[in-house]
Amino acid sequence: MPSPKFRYGKSKIALVLVVAGLVTLPATASAQPSWSSDAFNSLTGQSHPDWMSGLPASAGLGTLTLPGTHDTMAIHGGLFPSAYEAQEDHGDSGTTLDAQLNAGIRAIDIRVRVVGGAFAIHHTDVYQNANFDDVLTHARGFLSAHPGETVLMKLHGECDADTTEGGSGSGSVGHCADDPSNITQADRTRIFNGYVSRYPGLFYAPTVTGGSTAAMPTVGQARGHIVLADFTGPRGQVYGGYGLTQLTTGNWGQYVENDWTQCNLDSKWAEAQANLAKADNDNSGAMYTTYTSANCAPFGASPADVAGGYSGGTGLDQRTLDYLNAGARHVGMVLMDFPGHALIAALIRHQGGQLSGAVTSGLAGKCLDDYNAATTAGAIVDIWSCNGSSAQAWSVQPDRTLRIMGLCLDATAGGTTNGTTVGLWTCTGGTNQQWTSAAGGALVGVQSGLCVDVAGASNADGARVLLWGCHGGTNQQWTLP
Repeated sequence: MPSPKFRYGKSKIALVLVVAGLVTLPATASAQPSWSSDAFNSLTGQSHPDWMSGLPASAGLGTLTLPGTHDTMAIHGGLFPSAYEAQEDHGDSGTTLDAQLNAGIRAIDIRVRVVGGAFAIHHTDVYQNANFDDVLTHARGFLSAHPGETVLMKLHGECDADTTEGGSGSGSVGHCADDPSNITQADRTRIFNGYVSRYPGLFYAPTVTGGSTAAMPTVGQARGHIVLADFTGPRGQVYGGYGLTQLTTGNWGQYVENDWTQCNLDSKWAEAQANLAKADNDNSGAMYTTYTSANCAPFGASPADVAGGYSGGTGLDQRTLDYLNAGARHVGMVLMDFPGHALIAALIRHQGGQLSGAVTSGLAGKCLDDYNAATTAGAIVDIWSCNGSSAQAWSVQPDRTLRIMGLCLDATAGGTTNGTTVGLWTCTGGTNQQWTSAAGGALVGVQSGLCVDVAGASNADGARVLLWGCHGGTNQQWTLP
C-alpha cells in the first residue's frame, strides 16, 4: 500500500517543536536575491525542455555536460533564510522542480528527512514544503511529455542528528533528526525501494537494484528515466548497491569537487575551475561532478553571495559562464545555486559537438533552413516548414557556432547593421560566426549584438534571415536543439 501523502502545516510544525523538540522550521521567511543577471538568478529567461533529444542515442552520459542544481528544492529559509535558500522560488510541491527542468536542468540534488515512513524534502532542519512523491510525480510528468530527456538524481539522507548517526536524537539549527530518530541505512533503503516499486519504470533500473551498481549508461538507455547517480547517508556514507559504479565505488572522490565551506570567491573558483578542466581533458567517458556552490551563512557569505558575488567580487555563476565562453568541450555535471538562463544555455551548448537537430522559429511550424541543402560557402539561410531533413540538422558547438553541411552560420561580410543577411560560410572562428542565446529565445550575434530575424516576420517558406535590432518579436525567437 502506498504511504500517505503528507504536508506540514503551521499546527504540525508547532506540535513537532513542542512535543518532540525538533527544530523543523516553518517555511515562511524568505531571502531570495533582489537582483539578477544573465548568469545569476534568472532561471526562466530561456526554456530548453527538449535539448537532450538532439544528442545521439549512443553518447555516453559521462561524455556530456549536465546543468544541475545543488539542494534542488531549497527555496525556504526558516529563521535564517539567507543560510538555507539556494534556488529560485517557483512554488512548492514540485513546481520549482518543473521550472528547473523546463529551463534545461538535468541533474538534481535531493535531500530527504524520514517522517512517518516517507521522505520529506529538507535543507538540514528546514522543511521545503515538498516531499519525495512530489519530486517523482513531477519528474515523471516531465519525462512523459519529453521522452528524449533524462534526469540524473543524487539522493541524500539529510538528518545527521539521529542517534544512529552519532547525534543526540533531537534536531537543532542546522541539524535535523528523522522521525523516529533511530532511522538506519536499512530503513532509508527500504523506504526508497518502496518508492521505486510505486513508480514502476521511472528509474533507470540498473541504478536501483540495491544489490549492484550500474555502468555509465548511454543517452539512449537513460531516456525517459531518472538515473540514480548515488544514494548517500547523513554522514556522506555511500549506500552500496545503488547508483552508478564510477560515482560510488573505488576512488570516486577523484571526480568530485565539493568544498562547500570555501566561500572565498577566488579560492572556490580555483577549485571548481580545476575540476571543470579535468573533465574537459578526460576522454575516458568518466563523469565529473563540480559544485559551484558554497555556504558560510549566517556569519559569512550565503549561497546567493557565492553564486552572485559579494563585496565587489565576481560570483561563481558568472565565472563559470565566462569560463565556458572562453572555450571548453564538455565539463561534466555542474551543480549550481541560483543559475541564470545564459549559464544554463552555455552548459547545454558544451556537449563536445554532439548536440544537433532543428532550430525552430517562433513562427509556427518553421525551422532555420539551409536553402536547397547547399554545401558551398555563400549558401542562403532561410526559414522553411520543419521537415526533419539534413538541411535543418544544425550542430551546436561549444565555440558558439551553429554548423550545418560543414559550414557555419555567418553574418555576411562581418556586417553589424540592420539588414545584414545571415548565410553560411567556411568556419573561421570569427565573432561574426558566434551566437549566444538570450532571454526570450533571441539568438544574438556576438560581434554585432543584433538578433537573428526573419525578414518582415514572414511565415512563407523561403523567407530570408537577417540581422536586426532585438525587439522580442516571434520572428526573433529561436529554440536550439
